[in-house]
Amino acid sequence: MSCSRQLSVVVSTVVALRGPWCRWASGKGMMLTRSLRTGLLLGLVVACTPLAPPDGPGAAGAQVPADGQARPVELDAYGVGMLFHPHPSGSSWSLGTQDPNRADGLYFDMEWDWATQRTESGLTFWSTAGHRITYESGRPDGRTVRLHLRPSGGTQSLSWRDGAASRGYIGNPADLRNFEATVYVRVHEHLGTLTTMSWKLRGGAHTMHKLASSSCVGMEVPYGGFAPRAFRELDHPTYDHVRLTPKFDYQLEAGRWLGVKVVSYLVEGGTRNLLFLDTEPFDASGTPRNAFRLFTEWMDLDGVSTGHYSQAATWAGWETTFRVDGWRQVDFTLLSAREIVPPMF
Repeated sequence: MSCSRQLSVVVSTVVALRGPWCRWASGKGMMLTRSLRTGLLLGLVVACTPLAPPDGPGAAGAQVPADGQARPVELDAYGVGMLFHPHPSGSSWSLGTQDPNRADGLYFDMEWDWATQRTESGLTFWSTAGHRITYESGRPDGRTVRLHLRPSGGTQSLSWRDGAASRGYIGNPADLRNFEATVYVRVHEHLGTLTTMSWKLRGGAHTMHKLASSSCVGMEVPYGGFAPRAFRELDHPTYDHVRLTPKFDYQLEAGRWLGVKVVSYLVEGGTRNLLFLDTEPFDASGTPRNAFRLFTEWMDLDGVSTGHYSQAATWAGWETTFRVDGWRQVDFTLLSAREIVPPMF
């Protein structure tokens, strides 16, 4: 929605107020006196005034030119390029130099899998074999690695079937709404079983006891000649897959590092979801090169059917998961997720 349209809608809303209370975006009631209503409108006018040209220091996020190369707007504490500015009051979590085996389970877990620390060419990372998995679909058993990030903490309280869309979140108001998540990953020895690599977004816990708790969508990295896909998994484990057209050719390769970054933010009627890959992510010293390129894009729009679902995941997500299936060993490092300042259109 354009700024002018947003302003028009809010002006109409404020003028139409008859009672002393109004539910504001955070879900908290506040008294809207005449002076506050006036201040609100003036604030929106200021907020909708561009502070700088799109490619200047006031831009909300990295610009993606014709070659698809994303230019980071700043680096995080570990040298990883951020394509959008972090929201100053938003939730964030980064593995950094923490031991994932001892990270605070309120914000991160690996489903009890163990990871071993290693260092190669100046790069410190963690290796895990994940755990055995039995698929509900009846496919042969395989192995899976699940890295669950929960920057807002707390617990899950809602699902897509019982209030997430109207309340705007799955766990609490601090869940990730407009966000950027990054991981660097390397896989070893394909097992010949179901193979997948994906970021799962805007969701919650995956359990057979509460099927709707998953409430997620996702973006996949392809392997074995398959096309890249997005998906809806609002009920676990029922997937709707959407085939995507890649911006460049890529298939996951064993033994090679890959940077995988996803960006998701609200747009009118749904969300825009961008998957960026860095296929040569580290220099000789193990420092991130930050050469992310836009690989796929998917607009998750409300009312557009993908098979089982026509609901877009417009709520903020309590759990953001990086999942890898089908490999004997998975290495990972520099894992993070944070709320961002989304683009202004």
